[in-house]
Formats: sequence, C-alpha cells, structure tokens
Amino acid sequence: MPSETWVLLDFDNTLCDMSRHRGQYLRELAAALSGEFGGEADEWTVAIEPELEASLANYARRFTGDPLAGFNVWIDEERVRATEAVFAAMHTPLPDEPVVDLAKRLQFDALTGCNAMVEGVDSALRELFDMGVRTQMASAQESEYLLAALIGAGIESFTESKFGPDLVDCAKEGPEFYRRIYGQLGIRPSQAIVVDDQAMCLDWAEETGARVVQAVLLPDRPEPEFPIVLRSFADLPRLIRMGLT
Repeated sequence: MPSETWVLLDFDNTLCDMSRHRGQYLRELAAALSGEFGGEADEWTVAIEPELEASLANYARRFTGDPLAGFNVWIDEERVRATEAVFAAMHTPLPDEPVVDLAKRLQFDALTGCNAMVEGVDSALRELFDMGVRTQMASAQESEYLLAALIGAGIESFTESKFGPDLVDCAKEGPEFYRRIYGQLGIRPSQAIVVDDQAMCLDWAEETGARVVQAVLLPDRPEPEFPIVLRSFADLPRLIRMGLT
C-alpha cells in the first residue's frame, strides 16, 4: 500500500443506495413532523416531496457551471425556503425556533434513523481504518447531512472530515472542489484516491492529479468509463493495499 494514502469517498450511490435512503428519510422526517406538530405522516410526506425536488432544481440552477456561487449562503437560505413551504402546505404555523435551526434539527433526527449503505461498507471501512488509510468524505451533500447519515448507519467513526460543499464553500461541480479539499488536508493530489460512481466527478478528480476508482455497486448504474472499477465495496481495501494495480 502506498504510504500516506488518503481516500475521498462519495456518498450518493457510492456508499449509500440513494433510492432506498430517500424513502427512509421521507418516512422518518414525516413521522417526526407528525409527532411534533400534528397531522398525518402521509400528509407531511406529500408536502415534503415537492420541496426536496425544488431544492435539487435550485441547486442545479445556481451551481452548475459556477461552483463558487456561495454555497454556504445558499444552503441556509434554501433550508428556510423549503421548511417554510412545507409548513405552509400543511397550514401549520412555524414554531418560535429559528427556521434554519429547526430545519437542521429535523434533518439530523431523520437521517440518524436511516441506513441504506451498500453491502460491505461497514467491514471495508473498518479494514481501511485498521490499515491506517485516512478516509474522508467528498460529497455534494453538506457535512451535517453526511455526519447524521453516517451516524445512522453506525459508521461515522471510520471517516475523518465529512467534506461537503459547506466545508470548502464550493459546490461539487468541478475540479476546484477537490483542490480545496487537498488544501484543507494539506496533501498533494497524488496522495488522494477518489472513489465515486459519477464519471464526471472522476474526470474532475483526475484533472487535479488524483487517482480514481469508479464505483458500480448498484444494479441500475451505467457501465464504467474508468479502468479501475469497484463492483463490490468489500474489494476496496484490497485495491488500495495493492496500490490500485
């Protein structure tokens, strides 16, 4: 295994099956809102779903082609917008708690009740930890989302920094995202191994000088475009130990 190896892991459809995770998250969030504010959980689900889709569309409009368009300002504004819209759809008054704090609290509580990790993640991350590999997250999800989701899966302690766009104030929309992570970690790009299911993200990482592994771990994923392919998460420690040869 190369010395001073740092693994940067994507979350969506690399560590986690996002179709399953989204369903779990909706169920947990709707149940929490119903329990705290009344109304049926199914009604809250109907109110939440379009706002989740709106947030994805708002992200794309703001950051596609412009990753430095102010993620940290945007994410809190978007939390407030979406939360206010959900409560308005339910004709339920917002509590006195600041809306951004309410949104963060509800997200954390819901995510810690979810676990849709792909098969083999737990044992592979533990093995990487035992090998002394410095494993970080490198995701389009913000760090608070990642922290809660990893706690829910029981694997938070096996990763170090949960790099979402908020920790580098740069959306995951180009090579600058990775460069800023290297800068915060104080490492050279050649020390990094980026694992992601999205070929576009791997193109960006490779452009910076990192080594890359394409994760093809779910049945509906497209065929890989990169030579080193991870088809079982359990194989990741072996690949890294062998220097990705």
